[in-house]
Amino acid sequence: MPIDINAGAQANFHLPSIGPGAALDDVFTSKDDDKPISGGLFTMVAADEPLVYTYGYHELKIILEGEIHLEDRAKPGQVIKAKAGDVLRIEKGTTVTFTSPTQGKAFYVGQRGYRAF
Repeated sequence: MPIDINAGAQANFHLPSIGPGAALDDVFTSKDDDKPISGGLFTMVAADEPLVYTYGYHELKIILEGEIHLEDRAKPGQVIKAKAGDVLRIEKGTTVTFTSPTQGKAFYVGQRGYRAF
């Protein structure tokens, strides 16, 4: 089928925990074996520790609700405070520290296979 839908995914899709205050999972992955892309949902809530993640792929992310803070470990002290409607580009090889003052939800598209995070 050339078009698929996961109706109500933003509200109803189960997201497993991936670290302090964070949950994530792929909703769909392309069927292109040579250059797959995966898209899914990411949530972040205030936590005692940040989530630190090194990207092995390129990713685009749009903040759907709330606020998520990102700090490139190569640029300490430069915190991006992404809010609903903001779009982010994260390059392969970047190590990011994620936090949220309250909570946030994002949709992402990564240049990788299913659950290859």
